Amino acid sequence: MKYLILVVALAGSIAPAARGQSPEELDRALNRLVSDYIDLYTKETLPQWRSLFLPTFSVASTTAAGAVSVRGLDQFYGSQERGFATTQKMGERLENVRIERRGRMASVWADFVFWQNDESSRGRLVLLAIHQREGWRFHALMFSYQD
Repeated sequence: MKYLILVVALAGSIAPAARGQSPEELDRALNRLVSDYIDLYTKETLPQWRSLFLPTFSVASTTAAGAVSVRGLDQFYGSQERGFATTQKMGERLENVRIERRGRMASVWADFVFWQNDESSRGRLVLLAIHQREGWRFHALMFSYQD
């Protein structure tokens, strides 16, 4: 019986390490994902930026009329490609970023400033991320521009 308890205790202490990364490593990788969301958002690195999102990624945003627009990854990415193709400069900056990780799920809340050429808009967003074998990826985005 003592050996069974010892085996069970050892298995429990080994299991977290065997399952993957430490909490600190998960936090570092999640912070890298959030940094890449902004750093890779350029005309030249947009294909790499797309890899931050799961194929099932969805985006919901409010419209000026108060309705909700929902798009999948292809529609969302296509609008970013068109934006970069038709503007001189385009980008986004996150402010007041708050990241909350619970195990292998995370939310990223932030204010954002989006600009195209000489016009800029402010808003708020929340990104949902999930960790899988390949690392952290974004699952969903909700955002709204400020009135």
